[in-house]
Amino acid sequence: MGKERSVDHEPNIVLSRKKGNRYSNDRYAANLKRAVNVKTEKLTGLKSHDYHIIIERLLPVMFRGYFKDDLWRLLAELNYFYRHLCAKTVSKSLMVKFVREIPVLVCKLEKVFPPCFMNVMQHLLIHLPWEALVDGPVQCRWMYPIERQLKKLRATVRNKARVESCIAEAFALKEISHFTKKYFNKVDAEKHSNRVSVTDVEPQSDLQIFKF
Repeated sequence: MGKERSVDHEPNIVLSRKKGNRYSNDRYAANLKRAVNVKTEKLTGLKSHDYHIIIERLLPVMFRGYFKDDLWRLLAELNYFYRHLCAKTVSKSLMVKFVREIPVLVCKLEKVFPPCFMNVMQHLLIHLPWEALVDGPVQCRWMYPIERQLKKLRATVRNKARVESCIAEAFALKEISHFTKKYFNKVDAEKHSNRVSVTDVEPQSDLQIFKF
């Protein structure tokens, strides 16, 4: 085990620091190079979506050349599964194929990783292709948009003893500011308001109630 860890990992880590934001130019992921710690050779401070990007895009590239070929192919198969599962369009024939092949992949993982690693989360892989067939693309069901909204709500809390009041006050302030900007600013009202604008032209009517 000591011989396997004698491989010099520093060039690979330095390379990851340089190319860590390869997928984050369009805000697809966070700037991963900021999470690289060269001294400890670890990734720290990652969010759940960052781990999702690593296992979906970077996993085979990170470990190729450091693991044996059979172990690397196992990780590549796992990467291939997650990439097609989280795609914008889901192939039904491919999901049916995954339903048959994922149990075999889980058995391969059980041969490599210790028993304490194979918990209920790893067993969940067996059910994911069937859920994609029934419910459609994963983007319509995962929690990332909700987590982003919860992060914005947590940022509005100033008094932890009154969490709900702080969120309600910040939400009301936001609604009031949008209302005043939309309906009381002449420039924005002319551009964005759906209400009928009032002009200075007198109405063409003989009735007294319609005269200014």
